[in-house]
Amino acid sequence: MSDPAPLPTGTPLSYRLVLTSDWHPGTGTGRPGGIDQLVNRDVDDLPYLPAKTVTGVWRDACEIVARTLDGDGDGDGPWQRWVTFVFGSQPALSAGPTTTRGADRDAAGATGGQTPSQPGSTAPPVAAAVSIRAARYRDGVRAALAGDPFVREAVTFVKPGVRVDLDTGRATPGMLRFSEQARVGSVLHGTFELTGTGSPGGLAAAAPLDENARRCVTALLLAGSRLVEQIGGKRRRGNGRCTLELPSIIDPAPWWDWLETASPPPPPAVDAAPPAATPTVTSAVTPTPWPHPTPVPGWEIARLRITLDDPLLAGGRQLGNQVMGRDHIPGSTLLPGALRRLGPAGQAALLAGHLVVTDATVDVAGERGLPVPRTFGAVKTEPGRIINRANTDARTLETRKIDGYVATTRPLRRVKPTLSVHTHNSVNDTMQRPTTDEGGGVYTYRALATKRPLVAEIRVRAGLLPAGWAEDLSGSWVLGRSRKDDYGRATVIATPVSPPPPRARLVDARRIVVWLVSDMIMLDERLRPSSDPALLREALTRELRLPATALKQVGSADGRRSHTFAVTRTESWHTRWCRPRPTLLGLAAGSIVTYDITAGDGGGGTTPRLDPTLVAELETGGLGERRGEGLGQLCIAAVPGPSGGVEDGPEVITRFADTQEPAEKALAARTEPREAGAGAGAAPGTTIPVGGAGTADTDILSADDIALIAALRTEAWRAEIARRAVKVASDSDGLRRVFGDGVDKVPPSQLAQLRDILPRLADRAATESLVDRLVDPSRRRSWPDGVGRQLKALLTRPGQVWEALGWVGPAGPTAGGQTHEAPHAATIAANLRTELWQEAVQTLVLTCLTAHRRNREAK
Repeated sequence: MSDPAPLPTGTPLSYRLVLTSDWHPGTGTGRPGGIDQLVNRDVDDLPYLPAKTVTGVWRDACEIVARTLDGDGDGDGPWQRWVTFVFGSQPALSAGPTTTRGADRDAAGATGGQTPSQPGSTAPPVAAAVSIRAARYRDGVRAALAGDPFVREAVTFVKPGVRVDLDTGRATPGMLRFSEQARVGSVLHGTFELTGTGSPGGLAAAAPLDENARRCVTALLLAGSRLVEQIGGKRRRGNGRCTLELPSIIDPAPWWDWLETASPPPPPAVDAAPPAATPTVTSAVTPTPWPHPTPVPGWEIARLRITLDDPLLAGGRQLGNQVMGRDHIPGSTLLPGALRRLGPAGQAALLAGHLVVTDATVDVAGERGLPVPRTFGAVKTEPGRIINRANTDARTLETRKIDGYVATTRPLRRVKPTLSVHTHNSVNDTMQRPTTDEGGGVYTYRALATKRPLVAEIRVRAGLLPAGWAEDLSGSWVLGRSRKDDYGRATVIATPVSPPPPRARLVDARRIVVWLVSDMIMLDERLRPSSDPALLREALTRELRLPATALKQVGSADGRRSHTFAVTRTESWHTRWCRPRPTLLGLAAGSIVTYDITAGDGGGGTTPRLDPTLVAELETGGLGERRGEGLGQLCIAAVPGPSGGVEDGPEVITRFADTQEPAEKALAARTEPREAGAGAGAAPGTTIPVGGAGTADTDILSADDIALIAALRTEAWRAEIARRAVKVASDSDGLRRVFGDGVDKVPPSQLAQLRDILPRLADRAATESLVDRLVDPSRRRSWPDGVGRQLKALLTRPGQVWEALGWVGPAGPTAGGQTHEAPHAATIAANLRTELWQEAVQTLVLTCLTAHRRNREAK
């Protein structure tokens, strides 16, 4: 009997979570005055299970499987090593050892043993060999619910709860709380991928796993999926009952037979820093000279248009338990992915200083946005007004700094990228809750979640890379931190562009404005990073081949601020070495400085001229240290000075002064506009047309999706019936419409007999007989004729209850109170009125009876 075929490497595979009870993917936050515990929602405002939640529960299940298969409790059996290989190590845990992936090398690098690295060891953490993504509603369901807010509101409901005092067994005073719950019956879909093995942060792609390794990983994941029974908050109190299915494995039976007799091999070994491969040189092979042959003058540029599929976390600071991500993608984050695609030629170009990867910033008006100049300020007393303090007398104005990115042309267009906040937790295995012990607890990520495309450029000296190299950059990228689960997926489209030509007018410039469009790191005479602006002037003089005293910094005058500097601190992590890099001080992006070009000392009275070719070279290649990572990018503009000169450069620097003009004020983008979430595709499987769900007739959904939307629509109608019943009962005229005039004359004990009739509404004849006996004038003189007729019509005529609720028309309302006119809406509404007629009557009558009793007691 042959062994079962394992899952492939490098291919996204699907998994399916079927929720068989209400579930609560908590955020740890609430809404003051309303809900104490909110559910986690995605960009489409729908509940979902974060990848970290799915990964944690799946790992726990696989650990149970591994301990059972190993049959020992020392924590270092062969299957438990495979758990570490699949899901990565956990260095923060002190309760157990942390092993490196592989059986032939221990934490210290020795061979021939499997000695685990103890807590506090210098062994680097082991990356996971499996990447698991978040579980969400299928795209077809998301599109359908996005078009029908009335149904979408029924996806969740609010559940009340109390805290019970352990001593008294009663509800603790003041501990009534409300928790938001996602409804039972949800079917969530996600993907996972066997990423293979590779050095941490290495430039080479991950090595694929062999068949034996993939078979062990497949068996472990499959067995663990069968033990996933609860997920999310309060899962030990009835919430989150679920089943985890792997559709890629059609028949799991052969895997159970294989596990009974399998003897797992050691996991593949992965070194923290594998030695470089030594090429074999023969007489017939001549080593390629390095670096590349001398490049020809000029640059080749590929423009990357990046669309984020997931939030992205990169280049941020850590403040306590908060990781503050940046509002752009640093070039250092894009660089490893670019080098993997460009190959050895790209790596050699980078080391030779001939490759530049710029920061990816938000698209503004169709161009790559540049950081707002720090001379810009928002007037505090005039909302919406933005001024350029370099071109405006701002002595009488109180301004504040503004963030975001601007286009280079007028009128002013500014975009502030969207950042989303995500809360996660690390669950203590013993306590089964987040604790601060062993490096756990609750932590927060602030990630870039903009829906606008991001634009970056990869610049390389002409002739160094083979023709068509830009085409290799397009595709799916995974970037930033925590990229194996909830963050970092992006789609990149690369397009070759021509470098901008030199600006000939700069020859006559007498005053220039230097705008730093990225952070810049300069070294002083002791080779230490410094934020001294004098270093910038010296570097500009040297690169532009000007006399040492030709550039003179312009001071502020007439209320105009000609220069504004800010200091930044660059911190990063060397993933390959698993060590932090030194902290580097520098000048922050957006800094502005103005220089006059003068004859200087010893200039002979002749004012030097700028070389436009050198300026173009400087703007393309950058200035300072670590230019290959996108640092040191700048823009040079010429503005008229006291002695004249030309105007040339970005209009947002040279001409923009104030947004007082109505046209410019209207175009100043304060924040990024909210865009609709993605996902309008059709789901595969058994398909039938869907109507009344906000979709067109051509949209198709699977049978499971149809059942889910139908159940949600039914719950939405139930919630609307209850809301309308309360509204009717709260109005005295509404009570008379339901019970008829003269209901105040009927004794409460007789009205209460309606409760015995309501459960029998399905039997129309029996209901009519019971109502006739109840309101018979010969037996019940206290029942006015109008009340009897009204109640009989309400309890026996199907359309009467909808008239009483004020719910008439061919279809149901949307969340905004308007009639929903989607295709088949009238048919769906008619079916629901028939299905829910008995519930509607019961809800309306019971609500009105309660209100009527309270009104009598109040009198």
